[in-house]
Amino acid sequence: MQKRCVLLFLVLCVSLVPYASAAEFQVNFLKKPPSIMYNLFYEKYELDLALQITEVASQSPDGKRKVTGLKVIPENGMQKQDFGATVLARVSSDGTSGKLVFVCRTLHRCMSIRKKISDHPLFIQQAVQFAPFGTQGPIPTQFGAVRSASGPAPVPAEVVFQRHLDNSLSFAQNWHGYVKGFGDPSGNYWMGLEQLLAMTKDRHCQLIYEGVRIDNGKLMRGTFKRFGLHGADENYKLVLEDQEPGGDLWKGTAEYFNAMQFSTFDADNDKYKGECTKEQGHNAGWWYKDCHRLNPNSWITTSPSFCWNWCSAVDVNKIDICIKSTKLSFSCS
Repeated sequence: MQKRCVLLFLVLCVSLVPYASAAEFQVNFLKKPPSIMYNLFYEKYELDLALQITEVASQSPDGKRKVTGLKVIPENGMQKQDFGATVLARVSSDGTSGKLVFVCRTLHRCMSIRKKISDHPLFIQQAVQFAPFGTQGPIPTQFGAVRSASGPAPVPAEVVFQRHLDNSLSFAQNWHGYVKGFGDPSGNYWMGLEQLLAMTKDRHCQLIYEGVRIDNGKLMRGTFKRFGLHGADENYKLVLEDQEPGGDLWKGTAEYFNAMQFSTFDADNDKYKGECTKEQGHNAGWWYKDCHRLNPNSWITTSPSFCWNWCSAVDVNKIDICIKSTKLSFSCS
């Protein structure tokens, strides 16, 4: 009789572990465009969609709720393999944000998925549900499944492929790093030559340079009429045509850099007798010639008395200007 009572008590306790039938949390896509990054650990490309996780139910008397993970549930007959990629979700340590992640065997697959999502944002909203799980007080809990209330933002007309905000991330990366990409699209970032080539190939694109001067905080901006790359067999040789009228950069910038191959500290492809990336770029990669008229990936100096070897740009008066942050982007028609 005593054993039966213990067994009954255990069953009763297990039945009290929460398994929500109604949603305690809402999971929504943020209005940010999908981003593609190369995962060095898995050696695969990943397409990320930013998520916001918000508690919508009133606080439980059983303790504070926290999301520690998300299960991705395909909807409307979709299967995870229908995307042609592994689909998973990652959640931040505080449980308030996350990412829907497509792990792709190839860059082309991730780009195809991004195009589908960008062309039809509601597709991904309708294709998956999220089932949050985590804790309610000290108890592991499965929360109610939900669908995002909106789709992600489409890929913008102007795509950022480089952002150098400070020295917290080193741009002294090797050839593999510059080909595949590194950093965070919302912070210090290099998209990667492989992806940059794929996004601009056979299209008419413009390059937009923006750099903030150290001396007076003013923005230097230049838009170049044509921008593109040759393939890996030509070391991603640059295609760059004249700056639009009214730009803040030296008028000979495009002519200087056009047809230059990309160089890194372990792949010297410049026309200098030495090695530009090591001698004038603090080991950062760039389309160096002999050596530069723009140096956006080099180390950002805090003493702007001499700018040549640092993150810098040459202005319309052919004066070298120290730059404290840069952004490079392109737009295509």
